Amino acid sequence: MDRTYQLPFDRILGNSSALPAILYADITAPGFRKWHKTLSSTAREGKTSYRVRHKPSAKASTSPLIVNGYGVELQLKRTDYIVIDDRQAVQGESAAQKPMGTDLNDDDQVADLRPLSKDEVSGLGLKAASFVAQSEQPMDTLMKLVQDFPKYSSIIAAQDASEDFVEEHLKNREQLLPAGYNVIWINGVQIPARDVNPFSLLAHLRRERRLISGIQKQGLIGSEVISLLSHPAIAETQTEDEPQRYDFRDAAEGGNIIVWLNDIEKDARYETWPTELRAVSKRS
Repeated sequence: MDRTYQLPFDRILGNSSALPAILYADITAPGFRKWHKTLSSTAREGKTSYRVRHKPSAKASTSPLIVNGYGVELQLKRTDYIVIDDRQAVQGESAAQKPMGTDLNDDDQVADLRPLSKDEVSGLGLKAASFVAQSEQPMDTLMKLVQDFPKYSSIIAAQDASEDFVEEHLKNREQLLPAGYNVIWINGVQIPARDVNPFSLLAHLRRERRLISGIQKQGLIGSEVISLLSHPAIAETQTEDEPQRYDFRDAAEGGNIIVWLNDIEKDARYETWPTELRAVSKRS
């Protein structure tokens, strides 16, 4: 097939009407310099028209390039100019408005964006999580919120987080997840922070799908497979692989084998020392 026609991204060196010389090469290859030098000189002499088209090396790695950090910007802008009389607006007026309904499908309630006060924004995250958890279809509600959150922010701000949800949230913060940290679980498996990127998550989901498909062939349905994979007994078996521990006490020999040079429990010079274990980590 004739490939001497000009492509939109071609950059031609020399007279374009001259004999075309097209080099398909990887510019990082060792032999590229020799070919490029020769064809460039012929193009400058007017003998040919020279252009380079990149072709990856056959030995190049085919694995995707993992990009750990990227940014996304969302800008909301209305193209029409709206005149609003805000002379009667006072701080906290939005909080005193009548609470809106809880149906995200009611277009009359979300016809326009309503600005939120500083007090409303502070608890918006907790209220949104409680709103999703109490919904009849949590996943559908979550998808609708994340796709157009500013549109439904007024509805969320008018809600009150349930006491049970707030209590559970605080317990999870104290026992498992401190403030400022994020953790992702997929079917009971915690994803390390270094693997929270599109490529690693996609590879993990593909492994989970192959695993679930393999178990489904044994006669289980999808919900039963997920319950099996996320069962606490499986997590306990993973935590049993701990390093070997040794008992250095002399109880088996009848005692009096270990000699203490400094006995902090009996020596009088250590009476003023604190007895709490946390005192070891304190600065003197």
